[in-house]
Amino acid sequence: MATIKDVARRAQVSTATVSYVLNGTGVVSEATRARVLAAVAELGYQPNHSARALRTRSHTIGVVAPGIAGRLADPGTAEMLAGVSEAATAAGYCLLIAAPTATESEEELALRLVRSGRVDGLIIVDLRRDDERPSLLTEAGVPVIAIGSPTSGVACPVVGFDLRNGAEQAIHHLTRLGHRRIALINFTSHLSISEPFYSGYVHALHAAGLRRDAALVIEAGSSETDGVAAMQELLTLRHPPTAVLAASDTLAFGAMHAIRDAGLTVGVHVSVVGCDDLPLAAHTYPPLTTLRAPRRELGMTVARHLIAQIERRQVPTVTLLPLRLMIRHSTAAPSPMSG
Repeated sequence: MATIKDVARRAQVSTATVSYVLNGTGVVSEATRARVLAAVAELGYQPNHSARALRTRSHTIGVVAPGIAGRLADPGTAEMLAGVSEAATAAGYCLLIAAPTATESEEELALRLVRSGRVDGLIIVDLRRDDERPSLLTEAGVPVIAIGSPTSGVACPVVGFDLRNGAEQAIHHLTRLGHRRIALINFTSHLSISEPFYSGYVHALHAAGLRRDAALVIEAGSSETDGVAAMQELLTLRHPPTAVLAASDTLAFGAMHAIRDAGLTVGVHVSVVGCDDLPLAAHTYPPLTTLRAPRRELGMTVARHLIAQIERRQVPTVTLLPLRLMIRHSTAAPSPMSG
């Protein structure tokens, strides 16, 4: 039996394009649409829309991810889910949050929820590079939307933040203050959001006439402890950075702890910029300069686009929300003592 990947190969397009043609989402040229439909006919591909058509809508959308319930205490995740719930409720839908067990994969749980009629569509969080989840779900006829950054071949619409532009704003701010050795504490490269943040960092350095130093770029996890470890590594360099951009406020909080533990002062010896603008960011010592990410708006946009798919309305292929730099006291001109 032909799969969506077979159709994509025959039509010489991505699985995402096949999904857009079959689901009526995204923007596809007439020539490409005709090529995809011809491949569908030649291969006898049958999208699994029948099961969904035979049942009554549950008017529920789902979020499925390992450990998602435990992340409700995280302010950023909670705000995003609040936005999802708010928009879903306004449209007459409910929100279901589920995590797979040790014996069930994320994909298996997602398909079980859809086939049992519990949800009409699903939200994918933490979109990865080369992520197979969108293809697996769209191939099964499941309306799906991903949160992250657009990556090649993703077979569903994506909603996220304009991280490249955000990183550029942060680096421009630091270079205008006079910083020349600026480090980046980024998420691991398997996450889709790491690439545009890195790309914006490098582009802004080049725009300021600065060269990228590989020693100043650290991939970290997502916890405050990861931020501590990354900053400690940067401080051991023969020529440590005078400023650091972190991919999240949580990583930035960890970096600030490491700077203080080394007997240095944040905003004097090392400037720090985060990304999120969590409620705590304005109340750290010193208050954290950070990129404000509208997470409630993100959640509302994701819910609206998913519900539009469920109701067979067209949605954009990619939606990126802007970040805004909030300048506080964790950034200042480099101290003469910091080299």
